[in-house]
Amino acid sequence: MAKSTIVRFTEKFLVVASGENSAENIPMIPGLQSFPGDVIHSSSYKSEKSYSGMNVLVVGSGNSGMEFAYDLAAHGANTSIIIRSPIHVMTKELIRLGMTLARRLPLNLVDNLLVMAANLIFGDLSRYHIRRPKMGPMILKSETGRSAVIDVGTVGLIKKGIIKLSILYSSPIDTREH
Repeated sequence: MAKSTIVRFTEKFLVVASGENSAENIPMIPGLQSFPGDVIHSSSYKSEKSYSGMNVLVVGSGNSGMEFAYDLAAHGANTSIIIRSPIHVMTKELIRLGMTLARRLPLNLVDNLLVMAANLIFGDLSRYHIRRPKMGPMILKSETGRSAVIDVGTVGLIKKGIIKLSILYSSPIDTREH
């Protein structure tokens, strides 16, 4: 049975980074209509400087959300990010390697190599409650269209506690590492 916890955020700004390829998608969140702060979609995000010293919650942990969280935190915002589903975190070099290897090797082998390399680079992210999907990053992309997150330094800020995490998995997940 899945357990749930209610968390009350007291942020002044909410950045929503959900949707595919800048297609604006602000999920229906109970109480959002009465939220007194600013709510913007990542496609409307202009400058991290105006958020310095402010509490900001980023909803969405895809590439846009992780990049905005990094920018906000690097420029002095008190940043939290919500991760709503398991993600693969990679470097752009690993993605390039995977694309090159996929031309000659089976995707499941490429995925196993990428996940091992990501573990070497980032360590065990499950310690920070970041879980990987059951499918490897290349198969996940080919079967669902979901891309791996390319880290721009966000993981380092999460590990240092500079960016706070809230995990809101919408359904029970398989906690086994891929």
